[in-house]
Amino acid sequence: MRKKHRLIVAGAMLAAAAVPIVFARPADAQTVAPASQGYDALLALYKEFRAFVPPPMVQGVPDYSPATMARQYAELQRFEARLAAIDDSAWPIPQRVDYMVVLAEMRGFEFQHRVMQPWKRDPAFYSTTNLGFGPKMHGAIAIPKLPIAKDKADALAAKLNAVPEALRQARVNLTDARGDLARLAIVQKQVEVNVYGELAAQAAKLQPSLAAPAKRAQAAAAEFKAWLESIEAGLPAYGGVGAENYAWYIKHVLLLPYTPEEIKVIGDREYQRQVTWLKIEEHRNRAIPMPEPVKTAAEFEAKRKTEDEDLLKFLRDGQWVTIPDYVKHDPEEGPYVFPFEKDPKKPGLFDPPQHLHFFFQAEFRDGRPLRAHNLPGHAFDALQNARDTRPIRGGQRLFFVNGLRNEGWAFYLEEFLIQSGMLEDRPKAREIDYILGAKRAARILPELKMQANEWTWKQANASLISRTPKWMYPGDAVAQFDIELYLRQPGYGVGYYMGKVELEKLLSDVAMQEGDKFDIKSFHDRFRAAGSIPISLIRWEMTGKDDEVRTMR
Repeated sequence: MRKKHRLIVAGAMLAAAAVPIVFARPADAQTVAPASQGYDALLALYKEFRAFVPPPMVQGVPDYSPATMARQYAELQRFEARLAAIDDSAWPIPQRVDYMVVLAEMRGFEFQHRVMQPWKRDPAFYSTTNLGFGPKMHGAIAIPKLPIAKDKADALAAKLNAVPEALRQARVNLTDARGDLARLAIVQKQVEVNVYGELAAQAAKLQPSLAAPAKRAQAAAAEFKAWLESIEAGLPAYGGVGAENYAWYIKHVLLLPYTPEEIKVIGDREYQRQVTWLKIEEHRNRAIPMPEPVKTAAEFEAKRKTEDEDLLKFLRDGQWVTIPDYVKHDPEEGPYVFPFEKDPKKPGLFDPPQHLHFFFQAEFRDGRPLRAHNLPGHAFDALQNARDTRPIRGGQRLFFVNGLRNEGWAFYLEEFLIQSGMLEDRPKAREIDYILGAKRAARILPELKMQANEWTWKQANASLISRTPKWMYPGDAVAQFDIELYLRQPGYGVGYYMGKVELEKLLSDVAMQEGDKFDIKSFHDRFRAAGSIPISLIRWEMTGKDDEVRTMR
């Protein structure tokens, strides 16, 4: 296993000339409105709002008590009223786009309070470790490799000592827990029990001051798990937000101009298309064997390095997009490990006999499609965003507001490899690409059904497994992780495909506006320079068309 594992769930590094992307800054707000109600007022309000979002901490424990959450919701409504009092109608489009980003995030927080209420409905929300299990409580602990410096050890001990009280309060707060969410939390908590146990064992050898706090955290996690096991059978089964709430969230937080019914039609059609192209490829390549997966960490690292360098060279030489010098192969990235596989009781990835989940079945054979998703996709996004100093566009988005933009760009790059010709001499990589595409389309129906409370997690999981053309079986870590995430974070499962659909729509709009002057490298650069924001807003900024945005105010 590698020293460092990064969750780059949909990305690939785009490479090109080392020319930095220049971010267009909004026009001077004072030329279009008084400072008290102009763009400066929006910036000040946004800064105040972002500081307001985290829950108060009381003796190292985030306070999600009913009284505190009620006070926070009341204050949120005052923030929303203050935003509504700002008139942006005369502002330049880039500033109005920023206004909509702020509005979407405030609505996202409203949705947390009004509908999702994870502090009272979702036992998995009380993840005390930051292992990657989707949405979680504020202040979850990143487990370090020991030994660590004394000041860091003291800080970690304080966090570990707060775990029992955090989980005690969780049992009080969870007044509307749901069965599916409780069952997911039981699996999560068993991993935490094992992680804390391993930390305690390592601390006893390397950092004794942490051994007792880790054991106390382990005991608290085990008690919380036992409590969930004692109540889960009597809880309401479904964990979705309901069809009406889901439709509101899609339109008013994610700013996606489609109804759930339209998303289903698109998803079904795209699934059929991916499977059809896969079967054509399989017949075309029927005399060519599928590559066998690599078996060792050394083989994996060498293969990934070659794939990354091939990908970056292709993108640079083809003048497809501007890629700064900071986008490059990262030898420390290592294989991505799902949260369930971070359980120290499980064997290592390269320990025989090898059990590869769906994504590793693809990546260990030919990783170019997934590397496109993760390197010029998510990694490029993260690196670029870290350098974006704009006060609104450059911030980390809240409440999945940018989810469709990020997943859509990353997924767009997968099929881009086929259409651009990079896989022309790699027939089995084309098959892998279509397998991945079919799997992403197969995610859409499970999310829609779970959020409408028509399917349980188990039914949704079975659907994803049965409709994925290859390499996915009951118990697969990818299916386990995906369906949990799509239940606990609305929009994630549909985001890959619908984000790609939005991007393709934008490209066609710009291409038809510009005619023969259209240049795809320029398009990609302008799209990326807009920042990590909903694509409907990027469309408004790039084309001047506000037909979609008008319906979202």
